[in-house]
Order: sequence, then structure tokens, then C-alpha cells
Amino acid sequence: MDAHYARWLERLPYDSPLAYRQALVLQYLALFIAGGAVVGIGLAPFANQTPESLIVSLVLYAVVLLGTSSTIWLLRRGSLRVAGITIVLNLLVVIGAAMALYGKSHIEYTLPGLTVPVVLAGMILGRRMLWLTSALAVASVAVTSLGMVYAPQWFGTLRIPEAHPLVFTAGFALVIIVVSLFLDRFGGLLRQALEQAHAREAELEALRASLERTVAERTAVLQQKVDELRTAHDTVRMLSVPALPVLPGVLVLPLIGAFDSRRIADLRHTTLNAVEQRRAKSVIFDVTGIPSMDTHTAQALLQTAAAVRLLGAQPWLVGLRAEVAQTIVELGIDLRAFRTSASLEGAISTLAGHADARPPTLRPHAPEPTLNGSDARQSN
Repeated sequence: MDAHYARWLERLPYDSPLAYRQALVLQYLALFIAGGAVVGIGLAPFANQTPESLIVSLVLYAVVLLGTSSTIWLLRRGSLRVAGITIVLNLLVVIGAAMALYGKSHIEYTLPGLTVPVVLAGMILGRRMLWLTSALAVASVAVTSLGMVYAPQWFGTLRIPEAHPLVFTAGFALVIIVVSLFLDRFGGLLRQALEQAHAREAELEALRASLERTVAERTAVLQQKVDELRTAHDTVRMLSVPALPVLPGVLVLPLIGAFDSRRIADLRHTTLNAVEQRRAKSVIFDVTGIPSMDTHTAQALLQTAAAVRLLGAQPWLVGLRAEVAQTIVELGIDLRAFRTSASLEGAISTLAGHADARPPTLRPHAPEPTLNGSDARQSN
């Protein structure tokens, strides 16, 4: 076979390796059957004694050629299943028609030939088409057998000479060779596909085990990172409301950003613990970093201030901006529980001045000197 022609035959549009090999085998089988039909056309004048028999024989061979050509065309268009159905139906129709027309004189050729479409259907088209093809083959045999008994005027009307035993053996051997080659090719493909499937299954199992180990390791690392992040988050959360001692007995709590329920709880916890531990007398809440004051935040500050007062400390509120003060007035929030100052420096200066202002100490009067006798006389 020419190398260029062989390469053309092997250029089939299939992505799946199994489908490609099935299409390739079916294509060669269709070419083999077409070649047999061409040989049959050449031998038809010698095998048929009557014009009617010759015409029927040529028509049947032409139908076989048409079916195999359609099959090859469909295979090269990427329609493997449609091509398989085409060649199976083509062979069933041709063999069934030959059996009905030639009757018992041709049945020794047609009966073995019916195995070819059955095998093709089973290897290419699947289980459902296998049983359907088998049923059609059995039905064609049954119709021919009953027709020859009950309608002999329609069945077995053509006669061909009795075949020589060698000719019959050669025909039967040809059918068996076609079926055997087909089974061998497709059986090899199926075995190879099964081996590849087992190899891929083993690879997938190894890959799955490797992925499970990797996932377990990554999960452990991620859990460690999550724990570290949680610890860091807790640390940052605790440091987000620091209590800074600026003077003896004076704490400053700089408040920054928005306050949710969790930060409010942290504020209260940090403030009360710091007042208790440091025995603070004044707590300055610096709200310079709060962009807006809502009722929820203001109520939280008031509750914290009340708790601070219960511990014996004076709460201060500093850093109120104009827009925040206006919002507080509009909301009707009473912040008289706090002492206020325009800035942190002012509050610290005021508290520092109070710490330095100590009450004056009373000095005792010096005793008057006592006069002795000579001094008294001199004075007189």
C-alpha cells in the first residue's frame, strides 16, 4: 500500500484513542468488504446462469459497495456510531434479500454471513444494538424459511448452480476469516484499553493518596496559620483599646475607629481592669480617632463611665470634634457623667496641676526670748 494513501487512511478525526482505533479497524473492514463486492461483481457473470440472477447479483453487490462507501465517508466525518449502524443495516439487508431470493440454494453462504453484522453491532454499537441486530438476523431467517413453505412464489425464485465443495468451503472460510480478524483487532483494542484503564486506575489511586497526604499537610499548616492569626487577632484586639498611664493615677484610653459589640466589651474589660490594677483616680477617654458617634457607642461609653465611677475614678472625655458634638446634641445623648476637655493635653495639664497643688504647711511661732535679771535692770 502506498505510504501516502496509508497516511490518508489513518487521518481520522477522533480525540479518544479507543474511538480512533475502532474507527480505523472498521474502516479497513469496510474496505475489505468493498473489495470482496468488487470481486463478486467480476465473478457474477460466471456464477449466474440466468439474466435475472445476474441482475439481482449485481444489484446486491452495488448495494454493498454503496453501504461500505457511506460507512467510510461517515467514519472520516467523525461519526463512528452512525457508520457502524450503516454497515450493520447494509449487511443485514443484503444478506436477508439474498437469502429470500435464492432460498436454500444460497443459504449455506447467507447463514454464516449473518454473523458479521451481529459481531459488528456487538463490538461497536453496544449491548442494545447487539440484541436488536441478532433479532433482525433471526427474523430474516424465519421469514425466509416460512416464506419458502407458505409463499414459494415469492421466496427462492432464483436458482444458482450447486456450489462445488471447495467453493463452499472457501466462502465459509472467507466469512470466518473476516469475523476472526475483526474479533482479533477489536479484542486486542479492548484488552489494551482494559490494561490502560487498570494502569490509569493505579495512577489515580496513587495520585489520590498523594493528594490526601498533601491536603492533610496543607490542612495542618493552614490550621497552624489560623491559630497564629487568631492569636495575633486577639492580641491586636486587646491592643486596639490600650490603657496608657500618663501620670500617677491617671490613665488615657485612645479610642480609634468604629466600635462594635466586641470592641465595646474589650473597652469595658480593659478599662475596669486597668483602673483596678493601677488604682487610677482619673480615666481619660480620648475620642479624637472616632469619626462619628452613634447612640450605641455613646451608651457604651456612658456605661463604662458609670462603672469607672463605681471604682472610685473620675471619667474624662476629650477630643470631641465639632461634628461629633453636634451629632451627640442631635441625638439627645447626656454625657454629663464625664468631665470634658477640648484636648488631651488640656486634660493632662489640668490633672497635673491638681497633683502639684498641695495644701500649705503651718509653721509654729518661734518662742519669745526670756530676759534675765541684769538685762532687766539694764532695760529699766
